[in-house]
Amino acid sequence: MLRKLIFANFKLVYRFSQWLRQRFTSTGMLILLIMPVAGVFGFDTRSTLSFQIFSITLILLITAMFFSLFFRGRFSIIRKLPEYGSVGIPLNYSCIIRNENKTAKRGLVVIDELKNQFPSLAKFSKFKDPLDKKRNRIDRFIGYPRLVNVMQKLRGGTIKPINVDYIAEKSELETSLQLTPLRRGYIQFDQTRLAMAEPLGLFQGQKIINNKDRLLILPKLYKPPRLNLQGKRTYHHGGINNASTVGDSQEFISLRDYHPGDPIRSIHWRSFAKLNKPIVKEYQDEYFTRYGLILDTFLDTQAESIFEDAVSVAASFMTAQKEQDALLDLMFVGNTPYRFTSGRGLAGAENILEVLACVQPVYESNINEVELMIRQHSRECSAFICILLELDESRLRLIKTLSELNIPIKLLLLKESAETKSAETENDIHVIHHDDVQQDLDALWTT
Repeated sequence: MLRKLIFANFKLVYRFSQWLRQRFTSTGMLILLIMPVAGVFGFDTRSTLSFQIFSITLILLITAMFFSLFFRGRFSIIRKLPEYGSVGIPLNYSCIIRNENKTAKRGLVVIDELKNQFPSLAKFSKFKDPLDKKRNRIDRFIGYPRLVNVMQKLRGGTIKPINVDYIAEKSELETSLQLTPLRRGYIQFDQTRLAMAEPLGLFQGQKIINNKDRLLILPKLYKPPRLNLQGKRTYHHGGINNASTVGDSQEFISLRDYHPGDPIRSIHWRSFAKLNKPIVKEYQDEYFTRYGLILDTFLDTQAESIFEDAVSVAASFMTAQKEQDALLDLMFVGNTPYRFTSGRGLAGAENILEVLACVQPVYESNINEVELMIRQHSRECSAFICILLELDESRLRLIKTLSELNIPIKLLLLKESAETKSAETENDIHVIHHDDVQQDLDALWTT
């Protein structure tokens, strides 16, 4: 009950702290902090003169707030965003600011804002902040520092304010801003603030322009390993093009008479017109290599950072250099089983990265569905790469299923600590640690 009451007041505290940061300059914040201290020590006006400091700071702040009301004007802003971004890599984009006033404006500050999403109590309780280990007991119990980190993650990034010294009347100016993405998925841009400090330089008048946009942030990528699992080439009816459900193989062999059951799209109409009987085109079926990449999405007691590492590793495999004509199937279970194929003539790496940018963890076990999906597609795959988040009983059964397929398998386990369990050694599982992902990936292909 106490936790619910505390959490209910977090929203008001957070909004008030945001308002203070957005409105007061650094000098104004200093004066704002001095004022209550001077008020406490100046309560007895006969024994101290601190009340004079309190009075002066109070008058300065009231005057600054009054003059900020005179900041008026009409502005419009157009945001020019790139097509994609990547987690942790700063990206630059531009904003075109148009001054529609009859007077020039000086000393503007452009503050581009991302949408604030306040989490529910259930989501907030599940969130594990690695920085909690460094905080004191009171901060861990109350949880407000953890809430600030949750809000920052839900926003998805940070944007540095930009100063605009001068913009002429009835003109426009293009300025560059920098966004640092903190998570994958879609980042929502909410509004842009144009701020200008009043003459005392303590308080900022602001003009809020609703300017909604969104930008897709792709997962963090590591140096991609070369895919070469030495799997056998398997037979696929219709060849590579048939894998994308666009028809049979384009490897033409010959013309022959029509047989009942032949598809109409295979009819060679020019020969049909000459001979006055149906003639069809015959194609050659193909053999090629096809890998299956299984992403474990069941997140039980692990930190979300482990799942993010798993998605990044999967994305790195999807962008890795493949053998000629090799296909790579990304398979995972969300609300339903999903299977996406990349390779020659099919979806490119960019399309698969878009899928991985939006995949979310599942908090109810779906390992049985993963096992069913593997059995369904095992005949088509030459080898499997399985990325696991944990090594429990259900996942050990999954490993046993994979071992019974008699095809090459790479098993990867994402972990936070460097401890090694006996089960990992017995099943030849390659452990990738949270702090050494790239190093462990490099070592994976030298073993």
